[in-house]
Amino acid sequence: MSENLESAFKDESEKTLVLLIVILSIIAGFIAPLVLWVIKKSELSEYAQNFIKNLLNFELTLLCVCVLFLIPFIGPILGTLGGPIVWIINVIYCIMAAMAITNSKDISLPSYKFIK
Repeated sequence: MSENLESAFKDESEKTLVLLIVILSIIAGFIAPLVLWVIKKSELSEYAQNFIKNLLNFELTLLCVCVLFLIPFIGPILGTLGGPIVWIINVIYCIMAAMAITNSKDISLPSYKFIK
């Protein structure tokens, strides 16, 4: 899991873009990775594309968990605590991913594979 990735990114600007996408996903959820991946898809290396897909899958997984809190029987019980807990989990994993990118390490985010 902590494989060295010195040459995984094409250049520093690509590494910075992926780092920006990770940071924006804390605020914008799955929207930031989706929009930037669609716009920059042809310009990204295979590793960067796979990382963004993994981040997008992670964000969509968290969105599905949040939607579960809207179910009437679950919502009142878990919704008040579940939403903030999901957001905290998102922040923690995004910080871990940002640190991994900065240190050129590989990280895999826990998620269901919506996009393969």
